[in-house]
Amino acid sequence: MDQETVSVGNYIIVQKQDYRKVCRVTRDGTFSLGKEQVEMAGVINKPYWTTFKMIGPVSTSKNGLKTITLEVAEKAETSENLHKGLASGSDNRSINDDGTSQKLSKAEIEDLREAGKSSKEIVGYLIENSSSFFSKTEYSQEKYIKKKETKYCRYLTILKPTVGLLQEIYFRQDPGRVNGLRMDTLSQVLSYCDVKSDGKYLLYDGGSCGLSAAAMLSRIGAKTQGTLINLHPGNQPNLTLVHAMNFSDEQLKRMLAVNLYTFLRLYYQGDEVILEELAKKYALSALKRRNSDHLHGENNSKKSRLASDVVDDDSTTTSEEEEKKMSDVLEAVIEAGDNNLEKTTSFNKPKWFNETKEVVDCLKASKADGLAIVAKEHPLNIVNALLPFLEVSKPFVIYHCYREPLQETYVALKSRRDVINLRLLSNFCRGYQVLPNRTHPEITTNDLGGYLLAGYLVS
Repeated sequence: MDQETVSVGNYIIVQKQDYRKVCRVTRDGTFSLGKEQVEMAGVINKPYWTTFKMIGPVSTSKNGLKTITLEVAEKAETSENLHKGLASGSDNRSINDDGTSQKLSKAEIEDLREAGKSSKEIVGYLIENSSSFFSKTEYSQEKYIKKKETKYCRYLTILKPTVGLLQEIYFRQDPGRVNGLRMDTLSQVLSYCDVKSDGKYLLYDGGSCGLSAAAMLSRIGAKTQGTLINLHPGNQPNLTLVHAMNFSDEQLKRMLAVNLYTFLRLYYQGDEVILEELAKKYALSALKRRNSDHLHGENNSKKSRLASDVVDDDSTTTSEEEEKKMSDVLEAVIEAGDNNLEKTTSFNKPKWFNETKEVVDCLKASKADGLAIVAKEHPLNIVNALLPFLEVSKPFVIYHCYREPLQETYVALKSRRDVINLRLLSNFCRGYQVLPNRTHPEITTNDLGGYLLAGYLVS
């Protein structure tokens, strides 16, 4: 199988030591790493997981940012065992950190970086010119080398985006951007929803930057029969992480993203009612535009006076009043002998209507095989609205970052006869540092992870 390469427009993950960030590749673009700007041209058409060496700076901008170029490296040099065989002290009590132990100045160190020295060479110079290094304990020497190598590292690796890597990056930067959704909790959402490659799944995503949609679409896979219906609360869905996964067009087309409120209206009221409202609004706006010029001209006919009334209408006009004025305007147009009435009141169906109609037809043909709700708001009304679209004997799962909304939802669903096997659960994940002779829990641990409410719908 051919190894995948980076193309213009793709998203990549840049890894430098323990730091990662997501970037979109452009032909002449750059991405920032600290105070340096790295040119993207070097990564185009290169395989993922390639290691690059940072060369430069080749130029410096007015604001002091230095531009760096990339070249492919066979492997990254490391200073991991640089302290092996060197003398070390028994303790650090005699060491005084007064800032005078390093003989090299900042300017001299910067000259070494601009000369293209590797991090291993720079760390070697720092050790040679340090008056306190050989008095440190072996453990302190190792920490010193690791700290300096991180600062002066000149190697980075281009990674292919995965759900796990994207979740880790966004969760570390700001857990609120992904609604506090941890990776182990996300995997349980997929498991409790029973996401498979050939199913039809309903997802309500209330604010996870598209993480839950990306995970479900990735689980469904490419060139399968699966469908994902992504319901969102706003005018536009937040699909940041879906795009970052570099899905193919074929895979993206099997995700239908529509507004929840619009979907429910179209499903229960029918497309004829919605189209009639859209036609009236379009006709009114068309007449406003067509007659606005006459309001300032010499034509003061009945047609212009009625159009003026519509244009000057305030936003508090009720639907009945608006309909009456619409009829008056249309009647005035007919009396004025306007032969373009049919052209005036015709319009193309908006894109959102066609997409929503496709979702309605899809769910009328067959119901969903699973329902997942990832909400920031209270989920009770949402689950009550979406359960009728779930097939009998199929699972549903609700995620919320707080316990209390799910407790209230649990009590409400428990009183229903068509919901069984309700479970309210949470996870606590503790991170551990695993190193020789010093394995212990991480000192700073984020206990965010949210709560899950899972169950089955029966007849």
